[in-house]
Amino acid sequence: MRTTLLLILSFITLSATAQSTSETAAFDKGYKFELYRPYPAENRDTQFTAAPKGYKPFYLSHLSRHGSRWHSDSNAYKYPLSVLEKAAKNNELTELGKRYLADARIMAADAENRAGELSPKGFEQHRSIAARMVENYPEIFHKDCYIDCRSTTVPRCILSMSSAVQQITKMVPSSRIRMESSNDNTYLKAYAGLNEVKQDARGLSDSLLHAYMPDCKPFLERLFTKPQSKLNKGRFLYYSFLLGAILGSTDVEGVDNLDYILTEDERAAVWRASNIRRYALTGPSKPFGKVIVSGIHPFVENVITTADRAIAQGNEQATLRFAHDVTVIPFAAILGIEGANTVTDDWNNVSYKWRINEITPMGANIQLVFYRSKRNSDILVKVLHNEREQILDPSVATPIQSVYYRWEDIKEHLNKQMGK
Repeated sequence: MRTTLLLILSFITLSATAQSTSETAAFDKGYKFELYRPYPAENRDTQFTAAPKGYKPFYLSHLSRHGSRWHSDSNAYKYPLSVLEKAAKNNELTELGKRYLADARIMAADAENRAGELSPKGFEQHRSIAARMVENYPEIFHKDCYIDCRSTTVPRCILSMSSAVQQITKMVPSSRIRMESSNDNTYLKAYAGLNEVKQDARGLSDSLLHAYMPDCKPFLERLFTKPQSKLNKGRFLYYSFLLGAILGSTDVEGVDNLDYILTEDERAAVWRASNIRRYALTGPSKPFGKVIVSGIHPFVENVITTADRAIAQGNEQATLRFAHDVTVIPFAAILGIEGANTVTDDWNNVSYKWRINEITPMGANIQLVFYRSKRNSDILVKVLHNEREQILDPSVATPIQSVYYRWEDIKEHLNKQMGK
């Protein structure tokens, strides 16, 4: 594997940053928030495609990433602040640098003791997503419905689940809901594949980040009056980008944004470098994606088992699962959701198709909505990604009508992906 990694790195050219950053910026208005993009509820479908005649929804299988949070690593706040504090002590900050220091201090104080915690925005995201599920599918969330809810043991996932359940209970008081957060739910973590190649994948992803980062000099000259010879310049630029990105997830009194520290082209270029890094580390890339995506197999087996049980027995109307980006990313890939299933080692162009801020923003969710008819034995399913109906990759299955697929076809594809 080490030899493979070296061969891959040998093809990263000096022209890595040649792509137009203006084109990159145009990809999506949420790009500046990157992995921390607040849930784009405004992009959801407000009108759904009519189901084939005679078909009614009866079961919903759901996976969601936790909602917006503070940075999970306190160094994301402390490192940029420490660099700015040191420069201030030496009287080496420009006026813009002093403004950045003041905002970094406020953000670090706001985040104290909150590493990785769900923010009020995150709680609200899951409340509103749950509300729309109930509104959109009254046939599923009826007065006697039974809902099974599972989360990882991470507090932000537990609270995301709690937010959704509170809303459903408010709208359907007689619903029967089971909640569980247990280490026994290992299928929700999907780390196995990533752990198998973690060392090499991280080595490649970090090298790609370094190769695609823009020139740091203009950024540093706007903040410092003197060259910072001992500073890890790329790291400081990247962490500054991430500090601005998290502001979309947390309301920090006194700091609206950090847009002023980077030009639009710089921000887009750092986003691109980071997006490539995350694709190599967690996505279905050609070098490591097959192994990484295999980590989702236990989760897929759970989806199939619970769906088949609901179809056969009819005593469970919804299965809601709350996990992390590393669960959503491979599940979106294996399902054949457009962009999310991109397999390539063309690092220069991958960001035209695979974009972390679109695949797994905060609160990202995948819903499989099942339909049945009294006149037809075929069970149908449609897939929603962030509440938008999906036409899956043609290799997955052929819809019988618009966005509606035979469950047996989808299940056959999933089993084939797992080598069954």
